[in-house]
Amino acid sequence: MDAKTGQCTSEKYTYSGSLAPMNEERSSPAKAHSHRHNHRHLHHAKRKNALAERAVGDEVIATIDGQVVSWINQYAGPGASPSNVAAQPASVQTTLATSIGSPAQTSTAPVHASSAVVGSKQLSDGDGSTGGSDSWLRQAYYNAEAGTSDGFTFLNHFGGTQGMPGTTDGGPAFGASLSYASSDGKSAAASAQVLANEMIEDDVEVIVMSNKTCDGGSCGYTRPGGVAYHGFDGDHKLFLMEFSMPATGKSGFNADMPGIWLLNAQIPLTSQYGTNPQCSCWTSGCGEFDLFEILDTGNFRCKSTLHMAPAGGSSDYFQRPEKNSIKAAVLFSGSQESAHIQVLDDSQNFDESLAAEVIDAMTID
Repeated sequence: MDAKTGQCTSEKYTYSGSLAPMNEERSSPAKAHSHRHNHRHLHHAKRKNALAERAVGDEVIATIDGQVVSWINQYAGPGASPSNVAAQPASVQTTLATSIGSPAQTSTAPVHASSAVVGSKQLSDGDGSTGGSDSWLRQAYYNAEAGTSDGFTFLNHFGGTQGMPGTTDGGPAFGASLSYASSDGKSAAASAQVLANEMIEDDVEVIVMSNKTCDGGSCGYTRPGGVAYHGFDGDHKLFLMEFSMPATGKSGFNADMPGIWLLNAQIPLTSQYGTNPQCSCWTSGCGEFDLFEILDTGNFRCKSTLHMAPAGGSSDYFQRPEKNSIKAAVLFSGSQESAHIQVLDDSQNFDESLAAEVIDAMTID
């Protein structure tokens, strides 16, 4: 990335593994508006979690009610107009990796995340299967009501603004780098903050990474001068979340369009909202998984879509949790070459460890 010219060079990279490229490190973006509750990440041998926004000018294709529709993305990122992606202190979209209600890097409506968890599976038999006596251990946890977070770092896209950590070098071509998110997600902070127990507002985005910094090139190439943390990688990982997506009744650009998604961590770690598509691997299909996404203002159908090479989706949908929060699980199983999104019973607990049979029951239709 040449900050003087706004140009980028890259090398060919080959993905490997049964779930590639989704087995690479993932970040979890969430967008306004949503109400957060609990969030955690469990890992089965490895962990992964990431999310990212499409670049301006990218064609977006989706199947809605059995009809394939497409449009050109005009969202330039938090606090930026479609013609200017240089991040300015303003509202941001919120992105959470495990418990957010309107964050996801594709929509902009209120989300209230109550809790989130990320976990990894500890193998007793070494075969990588989902069943057996293996257990899933919690790797990261967030509880909005208690104001606690362990293993997560909350970020947004205001790097280098108002003297905060990060950088804007490269201008609109790169966009602003990652920054520490303020507790309400609307601006940058000088250091890591715990996301507050309040609704993430329209057109606000929060990105959830792990609490492990990218020291010594451990994350591969990252934006020089940017805030950089690892995402969640691995063939076997589990994300648990509780969230709601209240309707704001607002209209206009990015209004009342919440979302939660997983993005290849390489995207936010380099250039997520820049105008130069050569500076992001999104266009080459490095992987975005929209989990719960509202595609247009005021809609009440949450869609799930894969943006890779090739992409995938269907006309199926989840009912938007407008009034009450829901609990959900997102399970990646490399051994079974599958990914599951499952709405859970309200009685489901997000304990420090979960037996394999409990995880199996979550994915039974």
